[in-house]
Formats: sequence, C-alpha cells, structure tokens
Amino acid sequence: MFCPHCGSHIALELATRFCPECGQRLPYIPVSERRYPESGSFSQTSQKPSAKKNKKIAGATACIVIALVFVSLIGAAQIYDEYVLSGKVEVQQITDDTYFELSGDFLPEKEVFTVSLTSDGKIAFALNDDLSQKYDHYSWWLFDKDHISSTDVFAYSKYTGERLEKTEPVLYYLQQKPGEYSVSVTCYVDTDGQLVRAAAYSGTVSYIGYITKDYSWKYKGEDYNVQVTFRYDVYRHYRDLIPDGRAVTNYNRVASFITYEEPVVTGLAESLREAYGIGLDMTGQDFAAFVLAFVQICFEYPPHTPVMGADEYQYGQSEYFAYPLETIFYGMGDCEDTSILAAALFKALGYNAGFVALPGHALAAIGLDEYASGSYLVISLEILSQTIGDITYYGCETTVDEPQGIGLVSKSGDDGRPYSWYIGKNSYGFYPV
Repeated sequence: MFCPHCGSHIALELATRFCPECGQRLPYIPVSERRYPESGSFSQTSQKPSAKKNKKIAGATACIVIALVFVSLIGAAQIYDEYVLSGKVEVQQITDDTYFELSGDFLPEKEVFTVSLTSDGKIAFALNDDLSQKYDHYSWWLFDKDHISSTDVFAYSKYTGERLEKTEPVLYYLQQKPGEYSVSVTCYVDTDGQLVRAAAYSGTVSYIGYITKDYSWKYKGEDYNVQVTFRYDVYRHYRDLIPDGRAVTNYNRVASFITYEEPVVTGLAESLREAYGIGLDMTGQDFAAFVLAFVQICFEYPPHTPVMGADEYQYGQSEYFAYPLETIFYGMGDCEDTSILAAALFKALGYNAGFVALPGHALAAIGLDEYASGSYLVISLEILSQTIGDITYYGCETTVDEPQGIGLVSKSGDDGRPYSWYIGKNSYGFYPV
C-alpha cells in the first residue's frame, strides 16, 4: 500500500497504524484483507529495518497482583508480516501455532541441514546423516540476529556471532529461544593427520514461537507483578521496519513509533490496569504515575560509556528510535525508547499522550485535567509542561531508577540551562500523538 498523505510505499501493512515517513495515520486494514501464512513454501519481498541518562536496574520482588496478557495469533488467523528473506522459504511446523522458517541449505530439498527442538531445552542444528558420514571435523558459526549489537560494555565491539570447533555434526543452541539464526558449517576430512577443508554449507532458521516477559516492581510500598506474552514474528515486524536507519530529526515523525493500538501494548496496558486495582480511579495523575513507575523501574538503560553510546551498544547505530515492541523484547532502551513505550501505554489507557523532544534528551508526555506536584518536588527538579490547545501536557522522565513523579524533570540539561528554557525553541517541545 501507499501512504495517502505523502505517497510513501508501506510494504508492511498489517500492524503499523502510522506512516513511518510522514507520521500520519494509515487506513485500517480489515481482517478479511490481511494475509496469513500457509504451510509449505512461500516467497516474500523486502523490508527490514537513535540519548542519554542514568542506567537502570529493574526490581524483583514477590507479587501480590498477577495480571497476564496472552497475545496469541494462532494458525490461519494470525497476522503475518511480509518478511524478507532472499529466495525460497519453507515452513516446518512444530505445533499448531509455532514453526520454523527455513531458507538456504535448511530447505528440505537441499538435504543438508535439519533443525529440531530437543527434549532438554535446546535447538539442534545438524547435518543430515548421509553428509555427516563424509567428514571428520566441523567449524560451526551461529549468528543470532536479535543479539545485542555490542559484545563489550566499555567500547563498541560488534557482535559477529559465535564459533565452535567440533567433531560432531550438530550444533546446539543452549535454549529454545524464538529468534532468527544464521548457521554455517565448514566441514573437514582427516587426511594423514591433517584436516583438509572439504565443503561448506549455510542457511537461516527463524523459530516462530512465544516470548514471555515477567516484570516485578515495588511502588509506594506494595509489590506488583505483570506478565506479557507475544509471538516472535510480531516483534520481528517492528524490528524490520525502516531499514535505512532509525535516527529522527523531524520530531513530528515520532508519533509513528507510538503504536498504542498494537495488541501487545494494549494487552500490557490492560494488565497494568488490573494490577493497579479494578475499581480505583484510572483517569487521573495517580494511576498515570503508577504506569510511569513501571517503565522507570522495569526497563534498564543500556550500558554506555564516553566512547560507546547506549544505542550503539544495543542496536549498533549512533541514534535509534525503537518501537515499543523492540523495547519490550530487549527489556531496555535509552530515553527516547522508554519514552515512546510510556507514551504508548498512556495512550492505550485513554490518556492524551505524546513525546517531548529536548536537547540530548527525550521524555514521555501525558495530558492531565488536574495536576499536583506532590511531595516529590526537590530543588534539583522542575515541573515541565506545555499547553497545546486546551490540554496541558506534562513531561515524564523514564530513565531514573526509582519512581519520579509526573511532570518532574531534571532542572538543568547538559549545558546548564533548565529544560523549560528550550520549549518552543529549535523544534524542542511537546509532540502529542
């Protein structure tokens, strides 16, 4: 489809509600027009897919409230992405609603690789029996496409996969984790005590299964726990959007990242509502502060140093705006990522919400009819707000380690000026969804 506002081609039509180029809302795709997977082979065409405060640590405590949202897209009723893999792809069913996507030398007709889930909780990538009888030694390479981009927390060191020398024709991944894996093996024969390279094979396996995230945190002396479950291909849809880079300088575009109608986001929002307590007021500042505390405590800030930014560590890019599903998948994100997640949850819960662009920093925004600064106000903080139309929006800091109230932000940025000085200057300010 094409965006009716700017004309941009939108290859992934099914989950995004906004054009990633202009940020305008896209037409709704009726269920009857959505594409679903079929068993067997299929071919698809392309689409794949930036800071800047404190590192965060999630709390872990016993729960008093459990709220489970299970986002299940089962069988022919699932929403399926136009996911890009070069050449032919074939499905190997595992259960009724989980499966492997196979390409390259994993295609059954190649008769090279097999893949399976083991009874002791591993993924087994193996050469078939006929081939394995020909060789004596194997150099395996495994690349997890969803691995954190950097392998070093002190300076950027690009993740390049894992290599293993073996005399067995099988490579085990030590957990049955849904994801996308590129696998290759170089095979050797022993000739008079010398290993001689004989053949090499490679392919890709995507394990489409369910991912569960558990969150525990303490708020105002009470312990809370929520859980969210979603399928890997739902996350993958967002990972592969906007392949040419995720840096954003036109802040009107940020609205396209705040996917508050996405089922995983709405499900997580509903579980937060249940955890807070059915029957309590869920329209004002108190509940919004509870939701904000969830994001502040349960999502870490990526490791970063003067020579390695948080986005570089996590995504391998100097600036990367992540969709809520990506932040949920990794359990971490820098200021814009967690602000986008918080704004999506606020909006899904019925609040007016948005994004605050500041020099070197970002906040979530929430619109409130009534506001009280409360007892959190200290000399190092200020109340940051902006009235747009008849709605007053308040900034929400998401990169602290413990609850910091709605509207309260650091009184000075990196240059010593208060953030309020920048509102309305050089595109800085509040951007409602």
